[in-house]
Amino acid sequence: MRGTTRVFAMAAALALGLTACGAGGAAEGGKPVEQSVSRPTKKPAGPVTLKYWTFSPPEAGLKAALAAFEEANPGITVDLRTFGEADYRKRLPKALDGDQADRALDVVGIHIPTMTGAVKDRLQPVADWKDKVAGDLLGELDPAVVKQTEQAAKDGTLYSVPMGSTAGAVMYYDAALLSELRESFPTTVADLESIVMRVRKEIPDLQPIVFSGEPRRQEELLFTIAGQTHPTLSDDLLAGRKSWKSAEMVSALTAYESMFDRGMLARSTLALRGDGPAELFRSGKALFLVDGSGQSSMLSTSYRKTGRVSVKRIGAGPFPTLLPDARPAARSTAEVGLAVPRNSRHVAEAATLIEFLTVGDGVSSWAGDLTMAPAATDFKVESSVFATQEGKDGYAALQELIRGGGSLNVPDEVFLERAEGDVILDVAHGRLSPEKAADRLQKEWSRSR
Repeated sequence: MRGTTRVFAMAAALALGLTACGAGGAAEGGKPVEQSVSRPTKKPAGPVTLKYWTFSPPEAGLKAALAAFEEANPGITVDLRTFGEADYRKRLPKALDGDQADRALDVVGIHIPTMTGAVKDRLQPVADWKDKVAGDLLGELDPAVVKQTEQAAKDGTLYSVPMGSTAGAVMYYDAALLSELRESFPTTVADLESIVMRVRKEIPDLQPIVFSGEPRRQEELLFTIAGQTHPTLSDDLLAGRKSWKSAEMVSALTAYESMFDRGMLARSTLALRGDGPAELFRSGKALFLVDGSGQSSMLSTSYRKTGRVSVKRIGAGPFPTLLPDARPAARSTAEVGLAVPRNSRHVAEAATLIEFLTVGDGVSSWAGDLTMAPAATDFKVESSVFATQEGKDGYAALQELIRGGGSLNVPDEVFLERAEGDVILDVAHGRLSPEKAADRLQKEWSRSR
């Protein structure tokens, strides 16, 4: 990781004016940890103003990073505009078509899985500008994340540099309550079942586990379970390398159904939607929450200061394994990438900014949100970011999962909406056997091709 320091305490960002925002701003406390002096970087001549549009990470962290960037690059000013994701999807393609010098964008953030294909023709391939920075930009990123970013374009070309990744499904827990019960975080479903039964008997007004019943979230849970024994199953199905009627798929659906049949996962919880499960968990009404890694902001000190968390100590870890030969797993995806538009007037300066935000000192300013695991291979979040030791250890476990090499956490949205989501929920509700579900999925998949 380039810059005058490699691993910054998140408080360094606060010194630049960072404040908590929304579902979790950057964290507080501590002082920067000085590391070795880095290699020199190319310093483009100024003065220039870079126009930077994005939807993520949250604005507070980005502003802190940009303040540090401008201080390190006195000839460059950054004009940042942030948008809600839905609005951004509409605005960005139109903005990239513009050719007026005073309106041309220089750096844009894109949601890698869903936006790359739509705007790639208006972006410069990374290969065309990566040598405008002094170091090995791509060499300092997790190769798996870079590969996922490249694959999103479906033409063998890398159009953006990934900032970070997310994963699902994972599990969060009330560490104080689990300690009171004298229980450890469950590593197997048998462990989880034992704790759930105790809670139902001893604390009947507490929900043992909450989760979303939305098709996308249940699809995520199903393939998390599948990935514990067949890490590439989801990728293989979507690529046509395996049949939806395969033994592996039937096994995954059977294991998924068993958790509802045995009462570990309550069918009544399938009625929850949106942020409802997380709200129940944060208010102390549930022991466990099954959700995506984006909820990791709950582990930070700054998030607690928003006043929306009643739970004193929150930890995290992989969803428990079901079979004896299973290993913890979660599908992951490169989430947000930074790209240089074809009509950029300041390519060298844009490259310098992207370097700073993806492998440089800027990472420490936005990473404290904890909603994305940075793609920079040598980056570690400073301990002062975390509210508890359980949070720190949990986030490390989630980072390991994200880099575990499983399938891509991106479904076929059309197939999910038209058939897959309903079939998975029918299995969860006990309305459809795993064998019949697998058969129906294969028929619907073949029909849609």
